[in-house]
Amino acid sequence: MTRQRKDWAIKQARCVVHSNDVIVYEDLKIANMVKNHHLAKSISDASWYQFTQWLEYYGKIWDKAVVAVTPAYTSQDCSHCGHRVKKSLSTRTHSCSSCGVEICRDTNAAINILKKGMKMLGMEWQNSTSGQEESASKDGKHGEKTANTIDGKLDIASGFL
Repeated sequence: MTRQRKDWAIKQARCVVHSNDVIVYEDLKIANMVKNHHLAKSISDASWYQFTQWLEYYGKIWDKAVVAVTPAYTSQDCSHCGHRVKKSLSTRTHSCSSCGVEICRDTNAAINILKKGMKMLGMEWQNSTSGQEESASKDGKHGEKTANTIDGKLDIASGFL
């Protein structure tokens, strides 16, 4: 099982780094996460630490930017206006009472993570892309609006979600 996890981590990290110029991820504290006995095995099986080590390794080899950001408030802060919206882990949709944006909680967090990483690299967040306007008004699976409803456009830089 250990070799399978290592092999998976290597292959996935290699694929992610090879297909992106910038990789940004949350610097999760795995040791704290495995203290939850109900989730410890699943978290350990995911090999998150090993995966991030291989991301760093391949980033150096291929001269790609790999950035770890603090996970603080990434799912609570609105990616559109910055307003903090407290929610439980079971709440899967981000609904901002300040600006009215409604998107998937994970998409909101991914945008916030990318913004933090871009800021660390000294790059400015560009919330625009072409080719996604057509789907901007479609609702998602659970009646939620898709991520590209923010100003009608979205670019998650090859979104690793």
